[in-house]
Amino acid sequence: MKSSLLILLSILAFSFSNAQIPEFKLNKIGETEEELLGQSSLVDMDKDGDLDFIVGSGGGSVWWFEYQSADKWVRHLIGDLCLTDKGGITIDVDGDGWLDHVAGGTWYRNTGDPKKPFDRYENGAIYAYDMIAGDINGDGTTDIVALSEQEGLFWYNFSASPRKKWKKVRIGDGVTGGIAPYGIADMDNDGDNDIVRSNVWFDNLAGDGSKWGIHRTISYVESLGKFANSSRVFVLDWDKDGDTDIVQAMSNNGKCKMAWHANKDGKGINWFTHHIAFETTQDLHSLCVADFDNDNDPDVFSGAGPMTSDLRKRCIIWENTDGIGDTWAEKEILNGYESFDATCGDIDGDGDIDICIKPWKGSEVYFLQNMKIVK
Repeated sequence: MKSSLLILLSILAFSFSNAQIPEFKLNKIGETEEELLGQSSLVDMDKDGDLDFIVGSGGGSVWWFEYQSADKWVRHLIGDLCLTDKGGITIDVDGDGWLDHVAGGTWYRNTGDPKKPFDRYENGAIYAYDMIAGDINGDGTTDIVALSEQEGLFWYNFSASPRKKWKKVRIGDGVTGGIAPYGIADMDNDGDNDIVRSNVWFDNLAGDGSKWGIHRTISYVESLGKFANSSRVFVLDWDKDGDTDIVQAMSNNGKCKMAWHANKDGKGINWFTHHIAFETTQDLHSLCVADFDNDNDPDVFSGAGPMTSDLRKRCIIWENTDGIGDTWAEKEILNGYESFDATCGDIDGDGDIDICIKPWKGSEVYFLQNMKIVK
């Protein structure tokens, strides 16, 4: 009996240490006309059933790259003179069924022919480092949340008159990046959406976004220096216990770490940190949470940003080898390429998760095609 148990444990250990992380093929999407690239979105801009890649520059232009095949993308201009830092998000602003693009203090209306430049409007929003979207006031429509270290954290209600200046409500102070790619969820199980901002989360006290409380319960990222409390966050029910947990990657730092935080009491007060990567030599300025190997549990992707301390900038997937986020297998899927706020999804329609990456300082954007065979 004892020998059988030892054999079983050996098999399990071997399985965990030989995780099947997929290979990825690098395809060039195209080039932008400017550098300092932000505003990542991966959406079906032209309603043809596949995902397209949106990218914009700080204070310059915004483009969308139309997916036609893995090695063929067509660039289209969304618009110029965007009033933003790095933040942008693609949603249907005016409710006409076509996806528009929001870039800080500007938004671009899709007139129904996305291959032509969009109509440009100024909305009065801040020059955002991060932008995310969700229903803040509980009216069933999508609102925008924007973050800037200098100006703070705000949400915007625009559904009644999107072409006029948007109504804003201040949530709290800002940091250099901390709500993207997805930091909006019901953190305390009271039926409304709250906001996670790197080292704290903001409680939507009245449920309509008019009053906010702050919970300083997430202490993980660097708290000192020029880029204090900078991270990428993604919220989901990781352990499937009915409450919202947080995946977090430190960013804007040469030696970053990554973890997921379990919401132990279901109210966002008591947390338990599960380490994914104790320390890397990379600036983890991307965070994608998805099932990259089709084994029905979430894995994590990150790529190196501009502050990476290593001579090699790497793209890495951490596979959730035990299915519950306690043991991880790390695989480098690409090196020598910067990844600033990557996005992921099934771009080529073959049933697995692909990745789009772009640099901060650079003009070339890329498609990492998941080559795992779907059975």
